[in-house]
Amino acid sequence: MAYQGSSAEVSPSTGVSPHISGDSRRLKRCYHRVISGLEKDSRCRFITLTSSLDSRNFIQQDLRRLIMRLRRQSVLTDYIRVIEKTKSDLEHVHLIYRGRYIPQPVLSRLWEEIHQAPIVDIRSVKPSRHHIRGAAAELAKYMAKEGCRRYSWSWGWVYKGFVGTWQKAKSLFRKITNYHPLPGYFLRFLELWHIHLTSRSPPSHFLGFLQRQLDIVTHAWYFPPATSHLSGQSA
Repeated sequence: MAYQGSSAEVSPSTGVSPHISGDSRRLKRCYHRVISGLEKDSRCRFITLTSSLDSRNFIQQDLRRLIMRLRRQSVLTDYIRVIEKTKSDLEHVHLIYRGRYIPQPVLSRLWEEIHQAPIVDIRSVKPSRHHIRGAAAELAKYMAKEGCRRYSWSWGWVYKGFVGTWQKAKSLFRKITNYHPLPGYFLRFLELWHIHLTSRSPPSHFLGFLQRQLDIVTHAWYFPPATSHLSGQSA
């Protein structure tokens, strides 16, 4: 079953879908952690794993067992996940992983064997911007909820140190817009981030490009073109 995401619209100032709610700062941070991995490679699956009163172990402990087993079988490679506590005081796992599709009955039997909870859901994320943003919005919604445990991801979800690159890139972007503000300019920045991820370019190349743009606008600010009355003077 393909994942049916929410609207592909995003805010021009934040790049986050306006149809999801939560703490603004935390939500934006969660959303971009998720969508960065999806833009690197959108061939992913969205899984929900439940718990039950019959479960003998903590859900995080059994989740590690499940991931290790799927990795040994070459089914799962990289992932990002969050554990949500429900109103009934049980916990659910929401996970997006990169790897082969697992038929729902197979996943149900496997999770029942490991965690004594057969209720699971698995969906594919279609490789379109609409569904990618919908899947990111869905997982970010859980990640930004109060009471959710800290979310985490494998190193290969994007690349090691991608959060630091994102923060440095945003800092350079803010400095650029101080000199050259344009409406909706953040969407252009997100498009550059998308190109950086899909092209697998080294982080140093991406940051170097933004630094050169900052140097250009800084130079233009301090060294404006000659005025018309000066250009009309005779030699």
